[in-house]
Amino acid sequence: MISKENVYAKIKKSGNLPTLPEILVKLIEVCDNDTTTLSEIASIISTDPVLSLRVLQLVNSSYYSLRSTFTGVEQAVVYLGANSIKNIAITTSIHQVFEHKRFKAVKQFNIRTFWWNSLLCATLAKRIAQKVGFGSLDEAYLSGMLHDIGRLILISTFPKEHESFVFETDLVQNELWAEKQVIGVTHCEVGAWLVQNWKLNSLIADAIRYHHEPLEQIKEAFPLVKIVYVSNLLRENNHDHGRNCEAAELLLDLDSTDLKHIVEGATEEVLQSAENLTIKVQPPSIVENNRQKVAHQAANDEDPIAEAMLDGMSPSIDPGYNDAAEQAVLTARIKSISLLSGFLENLVQASDSETIIAVFEQSMSILVGIEKVLFFLPDKDCLLLKGRTSASNSLQHLSQGLALPVQRSSSLIVKAYLNPSLTYLTTENKQDNLADEQVLTAFRCTTVLIVPMIADKKPAGVILLGLPESVKTLSESDSKLIQMIVQQVGLFLFLEKMKARKAEEIEAERMAAVSMTARKFAHEINNPLGIITNYLTTMSLKFSKENEIREDLGIIGEEINRISSMVNQMDMFSQASFTRFESTDVNAVIEDIIHIIKVSLFATSGTVVTFRPDALLPQIITSRDALKQIMINLVKNASEAMDDGGSVEVRTGIFFKDAHGTEGSQADGIEIVVEDTGPGLPESIIKNLYKPFTTTKKDGHSGLGLSIVQKFVEDLGGSISCTSKPAEGTRFFIYLPLKK
Repeated sequence: MISKENVYAKIKKSGNLPTLPEILVKLIEVCDNDTTTLSEIASIISTDPVLSLRVLQLVNSSYYSLRSTFTGVEQAVVYLGANSIKNIAITTSIHQVFEHKRFKAVKQFNIRTFWWNSLLCATLAKRIAQKVGFGSLDEAYLSGMLHDIGRLILISTFPKEHESFVFETDLVQNELWAEKQVIGVTHCEVGAWLVQNWKLNSLIADAIRYHHEPLEQIKEAFPLVKIVYVSNLLRENNHDHGRNCEAAELLLDLDSTDLKHIVEGATEEVLQSAENLTIKVQPPSIVENNRQKVAHQAANDEDPIAEAMLDGMSPSIDPGYNDAAEQAVLTARIKSISLLSGFLENLVQASDSETIIAVFEQSMSILVGIEKVLFFLPDKDCLLLKGRTSASNSLQHLSQGLALPVQRSSSLIVKAYLNPSLTYLTTENKQDNLADEQVLTAFRCTTVLIVPMIADKKPAGVILLGLPESVKTLSESDSKLIQMIVQQVGLFLFLEKMKARKAEEIEAERMAAVSMTARKFAHEINNPLGIITNYLTTMSLKFSKENEIREDLGIIGEEINRISSMVNQMDMFSQASFTRFESTDVNAVIEDIIHIIKVSLFATSGTVVTFRPDALLPQIITSRDALKQIMINLVKNASEAMDDGGSVEVRTGIFFKDAHGTEGSQADGIEIVVEDTGPGLPESIIKNLYKPFTTTKKDGHSGLGLSIVQKFVEDLGGSISCTSKPAEGTRFFIYLPLKK
């Protein structure tokens, strides 16, 4: 899909951009100038014979039912007014640029039907504007007339691309999707761009741009956008009474009776306008189908709007024209574009590779009736192709054991991967490769289609499709459809793979940064630690062995030695940080930690720390040093989270395998809970809680504490989890096994 800028450049280069004649440019400028007199406008019109004729034809037509005939342009201008003159001039110019013969070679498009739709939308827009008291009826009429002008530009510039579009369809959103996918812009965008180039009122451009947007979005728009939106709904969905009434009431406060009056006689007015402007019109070829729908509603639902539209739908408007054969061919060529659109929407919303695969499997079932699907995707090193399906696939169990070597396999599956091309496996031909034969057997069908995936100009895998028994080979249209879908799936799988790889790289960089930081400061930290240790030893010698202060100094000395041991491990995130495992009294270790930090962290903050040990807690084989570091980080974090005071509670308990702890249950390990009454953690932090540099703290905090805690817990063979709610505090659960 090319960019909008390139599309616009191609339109300009193609010569399909309708450039307004110099006289029309001048006419628009003077009509928009409040100081311009009608005599000046008449003088400009008189210089153009064609435009003069159109003005006189219109003013003398039965539409105005005048008793006398105007013979001079100035009289006509005075009667019609500046805005009507501007509308006539613009319509005439566009009609001349996009003359009928230019579209004879364009398939599935009828220029006369286009003009019918444009004039009908314009007529309805003017009537709605009059009903709601909009300030400029002529502006509403012109906006309705130009609402689909972008369609003419796209069709004339990209005729081949439009061979697969159903222009006379009620599925407008699918048409917009097709334009966006194949060309790069929608006809709404091109129409607004053209009107802006013409320097018409920007609100006209907005009315064109948004006439197919969702109803909810239009609620906040200005009146002209709403008027054109409703007029277009009435024009294209005259049988959808409920939707039309909903939109009219929501946007313009119009009820069913109002709409009935608006549509009454609209088709006759269109015919009259076309005749006055010498524009040949042709009602849509689906008019009879719509007539049947409308007649059904009129008869069974007593729909007043349907009745009014039915009055104006006369087959006699359609002399000598019959495109039923073309419509039948077109219908056969288009393969449920609405379902395809839904598939692509689901694909965009898929959050992982499992969902992408499931979306594709569903699309194959709905679009082409294929129920058996098997992916072969390359492994990380692209040495093997491994089987893959969604969890609900009937082949899911089989896929888990399938792997094909890429470099040394004669399988047609591998060949299709290395040299991308559609390949068939059939039971009619005996397969030379045993793996291919086994795949056929597993699929339990006579024909399996192998479709390669390409992404970033490289093989991305293959997809195997088991065709129904009645199908030996796919039609060309089905093959193209499947290939298009497969390439989209390949691209999304590739992007998902790249996203996962990038996440791994970022995580590796984070870990490298942590390790580099540790190495950088290890030497500097050890120097003051050595000095502190010497002072502690000197101070300890001054007290007797029974003195409590000497006991406290001994605890501090142990902590200093533990810190020194930690910083000497230069890369704490690439290997186990603690190697000394011994039978440990967890309650005693936690009690020592709380005894040390209670004075330094909680004495002045107003925060209370309590410890509730389980008296029956068994000793476990673990690292005393790692456990201390874990508890210091968690309790310190809890303290720092409560600037205005609060409480921190540490609890220990026995962990049971059956999670109930009933009599006779077997103890599996122990659980440590650290709970605070702080402000809680935001969801954005919870998602990345244990990643380095993730923190809610300020003042230079690195955000390494919890990443270190997680690393140490995992080194001890345990696990850590967290629950947190705003204004309710945070709770950490640590599980440690009885034995490492």
